[in-house]
Amino acid sequence: MTTISDIIQHVEALTGHKLNGDEGVQHGDSNRELAGVSVAWMATPETIQAAGKCGHELLIVHESLYYPYNVIQSANPPPDWKKWQINRQRRSLLEQHDLGLLRIHGSADEICIFDAFAEVLKLGAPVFAEEFVKVYEIPACALHELVSKVKERIGMAHLRVADAGDMNRIVSRVGLPWGGMTLFVNVEYQQALIEQGCDVFIAGESDNYGFRFAAECGIPMIETSHELSENPGLHRFTAMLMEAFPYIKFRFHENDCIWRIE
Repeated sequence: MTTISDIIQHVEALTGHKLNGDEGVQHGDSNRELAGVSVAWMATPETIQAAGKCGHELLIVHESLYYPYNVIQSANPPPDWKKWQINRQRRSLLEQHDLGLLRIHGSADEICIFDAFAEVLKLGAPVFAEEFVKVYEIPACALHELVSKVKERIGMAHLRVADAGDMNRIVSRVGLPWGGMTLFVNVEYQQALIEQGCDVFIAGESDNYGFRFAAECGIPMIETSHELSENPGLHRFTAMLMEAFPYIKFRFHENDCIWRIE
């Protein structure tokens, strides 16, 4: 029988290194035998309940199980974090459905999440690639035209855009800060893309500081959402696990964008 440890070993074989420090089993026993596995972006209550309804033994997620972010690895966590409602609810649901939880974060980014986002956007091959700093050239077009294309390809009716002052400006060199790489804590990644001559960002999730960093550097930013920028890669990751472990029932659970415009 396959265990959670076997899944981990397979992921490590794909990346060529051990799991990163924020990855690994965050609930349950690594020696648990598996017949069914759900994969999702985040362990929301709906995600956990869906996995439990399927009778699965394991939920693999990309994002942190508990709040604050990466609290399990924190050297100075809030003393009462385990009592927070959101954390109690998630832990209770995992226990209720007898589910283990495995976080695969940066390893999944390496394996397929970044590239799957680029493919959904139909960006082609990068013209510059150094680890995760990748730049794509597209036929020159007005920013508002690119926004329309991104809406269509991501399947969103509305997007947030920091236009740096001109929706008609011509853009052609795309940086792709997927996931949360345009949040203020990751502005070094924006800077690395700017240094490679990007004139537009198609991002996952940003915030005020992240938007302003780009705009003040003269780079417009199109925000899709954290979930939707990473769901395609997690769907592919599920298919890869299914191929590697054909005797296990795998299911991908899609987390929808959390916000909407009224």
